[in-house]
Amino acid sequence: MMDKKPDNADIGQQVFDWYDAKWNLRTPFSKKKPLTSDTSLSTGKYPWIWEDGLEIMEEYFELFNVDSSGFNFMRYWPQEIGVTSAVLGWLCPRSKKRKYQEPEALTIAMMMESARAGRWLYG
Repeated sequence: MMDKKPDNADIGQQVFDWYDAKWNLRTPFSKKKPLTSDTSLSTGKYPWIWEDGLEIMEEYFELFNVDSSGFNFMRYWPQEIGVTSAVLGWLCPRSKKRKYQEPEALTIAMMMESARAGRWLYG
């Protein structure tokens, strides 16, 4: 893990390398997932659940000193509907039901560019 503040010149590559080393791990009996700057954490073939997404982003903002004030977590991980919510939703009138919200893609490239800028650019 990196202890010092990264240099701005190569901070994008450091974000990529950090994510690849810490979060893009292979699971037992499988290969490591391919990682590119277009890889999305919130959509696609291998999206993270919101708890992991929160942990990844909190560590990212702190480690790379990125201002998170423009970051809206719910754009990328909208409220997930659990079993209780699904059952209660079934019992609720249509006007009270929560509509499904499609998550937006949060890519490695977005994290790299925001780290270079020092603030979240996609708000």
